[in-house]
Amino acid sequence: MQSREMGLMHFVAALLLFCAGADAVINLKYGINEEMKPGSVIGNVTKDALKQGFQIAPQPPYLRVISNSEPRWVELSPAGILTTQMKIDRDVVCRQNPKCIISLEVMSNSMEICVIKVEIEDLNDNAPRFPTSRIDIEISENASPGTRFPLEGASDPDSGVFGVQSYSITPNELFGLEIKTRGDGSKIAELVVQKSLDRETQSHYAYEISAEDGGDPPKIGAVQLNIKVIDSNDNNPVFDEPVYTVNVMENSPINTLVIDLNATDPDEGTNGEVTYSFNSYVTEKTRDAFKIDSKTGIITVNSVLDYETTQIYEIDVQAKDLGPNSIPAHCKVTVNVMDTNDNPPVISLLSLNTEMVEVSENAQRGYVIALVRVSDKDSGANGKVQCRLQGNVPFRLQEYESFSTILVDGRLDREQKDTYNLTIQAEDSGVPPLRATKSLVVKVADENDNPPHFLKPHYQEMVMENNLPGSCLLAVSAEDPDLGMNGTVSYSIVPGEIKHMDVNTYVSINPSGRIYSMRSFDHEYTRTFDFKVLARDNGNPSLSSNATVRIVVLDVNDNTPVMTNPPLVNGTAEVSIPRNAGVGYMVTQVKADDYDEGENGRLTYTISEGDRAFFEIDQVNGEVRSTRMFGENAKSTYEITVVARDHGKPSLSASAYIVVYLSPDLNAQEPIGPVNLSLIFIIALGSIAAILFVTMIFVAVKCKRDNKEIRTYNCRVAEYSYGSQKKSSKKKKLSKNDIRLVPRDVEETDKMNVTENYSIDSSYVNSRAHLIKRPPCSTSTFKDLEGNSLKDSGHEESDQTDSEHDVQRGHYVDTAVNDVLNMTVPPNVCQLPDQDPSEGFHCQDECRILGHSDRCWMPRVPVPARAKSPEHGRNVIALSIEATTVDLPHYEDGTAKRTFATFGKDGPEDAERAELKGKRTQESQVCSPKANGGAVREAGNGREAASPITSPVHLKSPVSKPSSAYNTLKCRDAERIANHSLLRQPEGKDSEPAVREINTLLHDGRDKESPSSKRLKDIVL
Repeated sequence: MQSREMGLMHFVAALLLFCAGADAVINLKYGINEEMKPGSVIGNVTKDALKQGFQIAPQPPYLRVISNSEPRWVELSPAGILTTQMKIDRDVVCRQNPKCIISLEVMSNSMEICVIKVEIEDLNDNAPRFPTSRIDIEISENASPGTRFPLEGASDPDSGVFGVQSYSITPNELFGLEIKTRGDGSKIAELVVQKSLDRETQSHYAYEISAEDGGDPPKIGAVQLNIKVIDSNDNNPVFDEPVYTVNVMENSPINTLVIDLNATDPDEGTNGEVTYSFNSYVTEKTRDAFKIDSKTGIITVNSVLDYETTQIYEIDVQAKDLGPNSIPAHCKVTVNVMDTNDNPPVISLLSLNTEMVEVSENAQRGYVIALVRVSDKDSGANGKVQCRLQGNVPFRLQEYESFSTILVDGRLDREQKDTYNLTIQAEDSGVPPLRATKSLVVKVADENDNPPHFLKPHYQEMVMENNLPGSCLLAVSAEDPDLGMNGTVSYSIVPGEIKHMDVNTYVSINPSGRIYSMRSFDHEYTRTFDFKVLARDNGNPSLSSNATVRIVVLDVNDNTPVMTNPPLVNGTAEVSIPRNAGVGYMVTQVKADDYDEGENGRLTYTISEGDRAFFEIDQVNGEVRSTRMFGENAKSTYEITVVARDHGKPSLSASAYIVVYLSPDLNAQEPIGPVNLSLIFIIALGSIAAILFVTMIFVAVKCKRDNKEIRTYNCRVAEYSYGSQKKSSKKKKLSKNDIRLVPRDVEETDKMNVTENYSIDSSYVNSRAHLIKRPPCSTSTFKDLEGNSLKDSGHEESDQTDSEHDVQRGHYVDTAVNDVLNMTVPPNVCQLPDQDPSEGFHCQDECRILGHSDRCWMPRVPVPARAKSPEHGRNVIALSIEATTVDLPHYEDGTAKRTFATFGKDGPEDAERAELKGKRTQESQVCSPKANGGAVREAGNGREAASPITSPVHLKSPVSKPSSAYNTLKCRDAERIANHSLLRQPEGKDSEPAVREINTLLHDGRDKESPSSKRLKDIVL
């Protein structure tokens, strides 16, 4: 019974695995026939499992059996070959079960489960067989047709179709057979009376009953049936019901009432007394479970009923009276055993070890460590079980109905925790629920997952120099929390070099981590050196780490000072000093070197022996100086011993024997102190800085002077752009509002305060001029210049925002005035030389072939350069000059306001200018011009001041010399000037003195040698 239950449990578990499709479980199914010889191969489990992706270890044992329902019949070899153990008789193993399956569960090293099912096929190797060879039965002659008499059936160990399928009776004249199927699937036969019986005719009948199975060919079993006809008994017992059905709870106590049967017989006496009994073909199992009272017909429980073993019992009961020739009555009682929650869940662990499981600490999430099978013999809710893991552990339970797997569900670290006690709890759904627990110990196996760890990443050790080779310097230590060989640490020196030599020539290390010196260290050669120590475990693969070790070699006073100055010969040095050397005269400087450092290398100089009264020494720098004068009677040789001593412990020293000679030929010199290089360096830097500063000032002054000259040129370019339309690609108009002149006190200037410049296309004239003070250039503004720069930059038009354009605005008037004052006027020259009007001041012969450049139009640089007045940048010059050349343009009439911006800009339509032009061609010279003037605009309110200028002076040729302009001035028609000047009246009172002075100079200009003429020349020059 137990083996049958286990087989059913394994079958259910395998079915659940197949349905659930767990990733960690695969299913293999094999089929064999019964009666196979021992050792017959059922299948190659290893090969078949690999085809389904099963993970199997590369070396045996590939699989391990964790459960086997029939270990007597089949076995699995270490190589994974499934074979039979002995000859299998299915009729013994599974009896009449329709399915005969042997189940095995095997596990790989990767904790994967393989469920193997071996189905044993039935053979028709057994014929039906009756319990006895003859059946005797008595029937009353009063038995009516249709009366039934149960017969003991035949049994066939074969299952299914190979079992008993039918019965037959031979011959079948008076009696026949009716086939019935019981609850367990077996078939029984009942004898049925077909015709009336007559004892007087025939009292005995002999028949043969045959039982046939479903084989091909079928097998038959037979039994002899003997029927005896007896005298009739008037009445037979009769049951209240032919069939009864009752329910009995399992685990009911013994003698529990099942049913109280009742059969009645109307006869009196013994003929009416009824007895009860089980039919002859009631099985022994039923007879053991129940008993019947023969007198009362009460059926009671005779043994413990187990629903999980047998759920249904069928009991055939007969009742007959005690009279002669009694005919029994039959009824059928069906007993249903009712389930109760009397079975707690049963937990079975399927693992390599049912009590302890070992898992690697590197196991990933989802790794299966055990298979759990939970069963409950109860049915319904009583048998429905839920399973769970107790506690907070890095594992989880993957549950399927009554089958579960335990999986890794977190990171495992053996170094933190190496053992887990898992408690599995299963609980059914009965009322009250029943529980079961199972413990499982999980050991975390070590993996080499931790490299050695040094206690300190850096080690430093102080070692005195001159140490003994082989002495222990220090010890390093590294820990590895892994177990066994994974945690065994060995040490080595990382290959490297120290001072171009192998590190192993300096230090060595033993397996325990102690570091030894391989040589004697010298502080003066190697003060510190570093190397790395490697710690490696013995795992596979091994892990390692390293630490840095620094050895500091401490200094020892092992070096004696060495004298380096003065040079010694056999420990003696000779020096000479003049005999008349004064006190403090430096005789020599003693120097010594000590290769030690710190106090061991710090030296102190002393005079230990000799003529110590005549000399002293600086203890720090070693300078030996005289302490007294040497007279004429002093001896010629002095001797001292100088000692250089370090401050080590013990102290070391060196000495020098110095012989000092007094020489009469040497001149005494003042004591020379030590040269301070820092002071010399500072003085040199200061000198260089001063030179650079002076140079910068000079360059700045030079640039400022050149800048003023460039501004003069720009202003002349602007004037030229108004005076000559032939040389300009675009006309530039300058309105009278572009120049604002501020009247100031009139100052007479000499030639040292005059700005030099030349006009581009006008004849220059010299005249006495007055300077009018004006505000700085920033207050003078040019207006409406069409946004053009007055400087020829080579870019044609310039925007008003150009800095050059803005700079030139304040200097236009300076340029116009300086052009006149910088001329030299030679006498008696009235004829101008002819020249191409397109040529400029700097034109050369190449210009006629290659063309002109900007340089041609630039004004001549004045030579020599004249000093400029401090007020030069703020002065405006008003001129009273009139030219008499043939093509000189003339100012407009006096009714129009004139400014410097209109100087030389009159058009040919002016009638007055035409009239003057005609008269100038006839008249030769002017002797006394009258003082009248033009106008000068005030900067503040725009009023125009009277000016003696009646017309601009234009040179016929730009290269005409200033002397021609001066001669032209002498030839001017004074009367014409006077008449024309009367048309304009002075409006500014600051201009009247200037007009009077200029007219006076013009009047005196006839005489070349007159003082006035000289004064004008001085002003011009």
